[in-house]
Amino acid sequence: MVVLIVKRLPREENSKDYDEFQMTVPGSANVGDVTDMATRLQNMRVRLKWMIVAAKELAKEVEPSSRCAMDGAWGEAERYLALERTTVSKLDSTVAEVSALCDTIKGAAMICFPQQCSGADACARLAALLDNEDTDEKSRSVAHRLLSLLDEEATTPDIVKGPTVMWWSGKPLTRDSDFIKHAGKNEKTKLMVKISPEGGSAPPREPGLDHRTQQEMMAYWYRKQEEQKKLVEDEDISYGNSEWANPRGLKSQLSGVANVQFKPS
Repeated sequence: MVVLIVKRLPREENSKDYDEFQMTVPGSANVGDVTDMATRLQNMRVRLKWMIVAAKELAKEVEPSSRCAMDGAWGEAERYLALERTTVSKLDSTVAEVSALCDTIKGAAMICFPQQCSGADACARLAALLDNEDTDEKSRSVAHRLLSLLDEEATTPDIVKGPTVMWWSGKPLTRDSDFIKHAGKNEKTKLMVKISPEGGSAPPREPGLDHRTQQEMMAYWYRKQEEQKKLVEDEDISYGNSEWANPRGLKSQLSGVANVQFKPS
């Protein structure tokens, strides 16, 4: 078996839009088939992430008695996408699990907003509401978020479209090969991989420090500098002007010029 840690790096520097998930596949599995599965799963996780954001905002617009359905749906999905699930619990992510979480959030939206979400033409009605110049801002905001939950064709730049390639150790994996060719026959071999469009450039390399660690280190060194400044300000350095602190005092005494004062020029 081969354990794949699929990483999606943020498109912008210092962004927190980072994701990774785990898949376990047989060593004999075809790289192309697994690449397609990983791409689909990565795209679904991107979609689930923006559905969580939309659901959080929609929950603020419903009555407290109905809000628990929406809060429970996005809360469960948020726990599923947490990095700790991969980095600490070492749990796999599957298409079926992510699909079920998406359906749960959509179901909660239909319960909380039955008028807007009912019917096969719900997406068309919501889109028309957005196009109507007379729609007030609150209704427009609700319609936009509901459409992001219901429209299966909704997309963002983070959604990878078309044929894709799996990269490992800075090199693309041949789609018609198996993982034994790249990882050997060792059981539980772990590969850190990334997905990118076929024919595109290589995925960006991960920075030596993640954004959170970098911020923590900068804050630590800032505190150290401030503490050092305070120590310097508080320290009594008046002794440096004393005669006994003169580093040339002994030489002056031995040469007999210790008390000689020179007239300023």
